[in-house]
Amino acid sequence: SSGINAEYGMNDFVKRIFQPATFESDFLLVEKIDESGNSLTIPDGLRREDFLRWMHKLPDTQTPAWLGLPNNADQVILQTKATTFIQKLLKMQAVTDDEDLAYQDTSASRKTSVIGTAARPQWMKNLEANVKQWLSIVPQEEIPILKRTVENIKDPLYRFFEREVTIGRNLLRAVLTDLRDIAQVCELKKKQTNYIRSLLSDLQKGIVPKSWLRYTVPSGVTINPWIIDFSERIRQILRIVAAAQKGQTALKELMVWLGGLFSQEAYVTATRQSVAQCKGYSLEELKLQVSVHDAPVELDNNSFGISGLKLMGARHDTGKLKITEDIMSDLPYTRLSWVRQDDVKAIGKKITLPVYLNNMRTILVETLDFATDEEKFYERGVAILCTSLT
Repeated sequence: SSGINAEYGMNDFVKRIFQPATFESDFLLVEKIDESGNSLTIPDGLRREDFLRWMHKLPDTQTPAWLGLPNNADQVILQTKATTFIQKLLKMQAVTDDEDLAYQDTSASRKTSVIGTAARPQWMKNLEANVKQWLSIVPQEEIPILKRTVENIKDPLYRFFEREVTIGRNLLRAVLTDLRDIAQVCELKKKQTNYIRSLLSDLQKGIVPKSWLRYTVPSGVTINPWIIDFSERIRQILRIVAAAQKGQTALKELMVWLGGLFSQEAYVTATRQSVAQCKGYSLEELKLQVSVHDAPVELDNNSFGISGLKLMGARHDTGKLKITEDIMSDLPYTRLSWVRQDDVKAIGKKITLPVYLNNMRTILVETLDFATDEEKFYERGVAILCTSLT
């Protein structure tokens, strides 16, 4: 994914700098270098003294615009630093509380048995309250197993959703079992095992247990946002099961939260295979097209609806992408269509944007083409995220 970004960025840089307009005296090197909206033009002169004079007149402070970024880019950095700081502070507080109460636990254990009437440490009471809250958020109902038939097993989309349901079903069962066991331990109704001790150690520090991390999430994500995100994923799995029980048509027309799937790349591949199978085309003949809408639209045999995409550094307006100072905007409803290359309609000037799994930008899911009249998308690092989980 980094290679694709570097290629797009280099091509954009070459096109912007190596052009006839750079020989003009009013060519802009940087637009809006300060709050007053002033721009930086190339030095007007030929001698060394002219360039030195131009250099000495440059302002002492530089805004992010000098790097091609929006001037509010500092806000993104500050948000990331603040989130990281809070995560580390919570972990330190949990560790400190654990150390302070270790002596109390030792003295209490001398007077009572492992499961007794000793006063519980404060961290255990706090964890019990958290576990009860998490159990109220996570869906409790059992996820049914999708039934295979001679017809639906031939559908690539059905096979993909069957794998998703299996992953969600197994993980939900493991998470609920662990949370219920921890609740009983905190109530002094169950003895601790080595596995439960590791869960207690992680959860009281706000860390997601390794046994729960069966799909990719941003590094450093804490337990509270993970529980909320996981619960939404399970609710989507339940919607998938309900649609599958109605038939293949309902399953295909289901609006999918792309970031809530366990394997986003596999979903895109499955949609391509499904269209190729339905139309009798080869996979190489199909090209992906995208359109953004404010509400769900009618889908044909070539199209699929997805939701929850986040657009960083730009916004979608009247069918085209435009640069914006906003950090992030929503793409409410996105229609993906697999079209035969010979039938692809020209959209005029376009921009190819990477679609990343999350804000870490380490996993590339797909690239999408959008119509636009503007430039500097790559310079500003504009990209699409499947989920805003941090």
